[in-house]
Amino acid sequence: MWEDFYIGNKAFWNTGSIEKKAADEISRRLGLPSLLSKVLIKRGLYNTEQIIAFLKPAAKNLNDPFLLPDMDKAITRIIESRDKCEKVIIYGDYDADGVTATSILLSFLKSIGIDVSYYIPDRVDEGYGISETAADYISNGSFDLMLTVDCGISAKEKIDCIVNELAKKNRKMDFIITDHHLPVTNSIPEAHAVVNPNLENSRYPFKHLCGAGISFKIVQALCKKLNMGDKYFDYVDLAAVGTVADIVSLTEENRIIVWAGIEKIKRCPNPGILALMNVAGMKDVDSRKLSFIIAPRLNAAGRMGDASRAVRLLTEKDERLLEELAIDLHTENITRQKIQEEIYQKAVQKIESDSKYSAEKVLVVQGEDWHHGVIGIVASMLVERYYKPCFVLSVSGDIAKGSARSIDGFNIYSAMEYCGDLFIKYGGHKQAGGITMRTGDINEFRRRINLYADGSDLSMVQAINIDVEAEPDEINLEAAKAIMALAPFGEGNQPPVFSIKNMTVLNKRRVGEYGEHLTLGLCSKGFKFKAICFGMGELEPCIRLYKDIDLVFSIGIDKFMKKAELRLFVKAIRTTENILKRNRIFAKAAEKVDSLDNNCDWIYNVINNQKVNCDDISLSREDLKSLYRFLCKSGQRTFTDGQLFNLAEELSRSKIKMNYFKLLAGMIVLDQLGIIGFSCLTKGEYGVRIIESTQKASLEDSALYSYLLSLRQAVDE
Repeated sequence: MWEDFYIGNKAFWNTGSIEKKAADEISRRLGLPSLLSKVLIKRGLYNTEQIIAFLKPAAKNLNDPFLLPDMDKAITRIIESRDKCEKVIIYGDYDADGVTATSILLSFLKSIGIDVSYYIPDRVDEGYGISETAADYISNGSFDLMLTVDCGISAKEKIDCIVNELAKKNRKMDFIITDHHLPVTNSIPEAHAVVNPNLENSRYPFKHLCGAGISFKIVQALCKKLNMGDKYFDYVDLAAVGTVADIVSLTEENRIIVWAGIEKIKRCPNPGILALMNVAGMKDVDSRKLSFIIAPRLNAAGRMGDASRAVRLLTEKDERLLEELAIDLHTENITRQKIQEEIYQKAVQKIESDSKYSAEKVLVVQGEDWHHGVIGIVASMLVERYYKPCFVLSVSGDIAKGSARSIDGFNIYSAMEYCGDLFIKYGGHKQAGGITMRTGDINEFRRRINLYADGSDLSMVQAINIDVEAEPDEINLEAAKAIMALAPFGEGNQPPVFSIKNMTVLNKRRVGEYGEHLTLGLCSKGFKFKAICFGMGELEPCIRLYKDIDLVFSIGIDKFMKKAELRLFVKAIRTTENILKRNRIFAKAAEKVDSLDNNCDWIYNVINNQKVNCDDISLSREDLKSLYRFLCKSGQRTFTDGQLFNLAEELSRSKIKMNYFKLLAGMIVLDQLGIIGFSCLTKGEYGVRIIESTQKASLEDSALYSYLLSLRQAVDE
């Protein structure tokens, strides 16, 4: 974190250009703050109709459900099942999207008099999709119609198996497949109806509905067919939870569903959602709280045990039972967090104790019997920590099951295809996946997946995408309130991210139980701001009072004692751009410090072109004395690159002028004189120890000092 603060090498701040005239015209035409107008343009919204539709979602803009493939056939068959008093089973999935999708259809079909039950597979024993266990259960049942939700589009083999088993008993059953996952042509089941917006023949205008969203559209279509008006909106809060939980694009129709769902939760929530809110101490609701509070508790049911508990919670009416179920899922979520953290720490220890990982672009880490329900979350946490694609494998005997998560620009599914012959089975998409393989093939998989990554154009530098470079006078409470009109936020519609340069630090304070966070008082061009930097407490020594910094942030409103105040929620901090450029030159010069005699043209040109001054690469006796005195006080220790930049800044507060290059060069000079022991331990880490000696050293005995002296003389001439 310190290294990035001083040279900006861990993330690329990606700021695009904004059409200022267009932004000014939108502000004038619609009376919007300039900051919001700029964000709208950055997101491709120019004309009035587009902007109003985005800022004010409306139910009337929902698409016609009958545009979905086979929707008319599906609805006709469902109504027929009611009229014939048939038995219907809903086959769902164990995640939050699957259980909300199941709950929507289960509740509505029961409400119109259909005899309906459901089946949710066990995550560990059965896995995703229609399992053999499920196929046996359904084949031996007395069902007339099966509806899949959030799965089934690739279940041709298992559905054929069910059909064949039923045929042996002179029975048959119809299937309606409802799914949102991408279809594979040869794997689409033979079914009475296949409802999926991603089918090749689909005319549906929006491709990003989740499983719960499609269940919601089925209920909408049934209400339309049965003249039940807008009764389907009774289930929009469940659809909203599933949509947010499945991380699908929160644009167009999904935006309307989530917006309407949040409004319903505020007025009249599903009793199960209300029970979860109460047990979690959740007083209000937005898309972030649905994602980080409600969805994890629903997911905990399937991750830690029986996912049908989540369906019971979302379809139950008895208050006492609702409270018991909510407490159960809340407790399971706490257990999940503990197990997840334990596995995460074990994975980190494995990665950081094996030097081979630092050179690999893809992380493959394994452990004995790591809980299958949390390894996907652990993979995500490792991606966030190391910014590398990651596979986390749970080994049980001869079999390893794993979850994969990726970074922008690296298609994890294509990478798995490259190693496909090593897997028993695998699946997923470009950002996430799952694998099952033989334990004995793990080392070969680790080698081959990194061979694939080495041959790709994978960038290991994270990009922070910035919507707008803001001016101080644009950042105010009015703008923050206007920005909130862009909510609900989520995938495809993230909270706007801004940058600002040359903010002066007025005050700073570490906060949190362990000082893990940082608050800042900032000023620019006469405007003052309060900022909170979550997880950045360790940067406090780098941020100096009355010095300028650049930052990336989102804006929000903090309500305290019924008073609304503007807050900047900081995502990244660095020293100012001109200092960054100088520091990068010093860092590059330091890389060449052991062989500057071979690079004299480079360092000479840098000085001659006035990118740095001659004094910036010259070491005086006073510089070396000050450095030696400091090292004697600190004793034997290890420095990172970031600490050396910080130390150079600290030493410059005295009479000497110090920088990273002079500091590193000074340590090498002192080492050459036998005064200290200086060594490069690993990339970016250096060891220093004081050598007790009575012999007097002469600076001329240091080849590096003599070289730097001669270089200065050459420049002066």
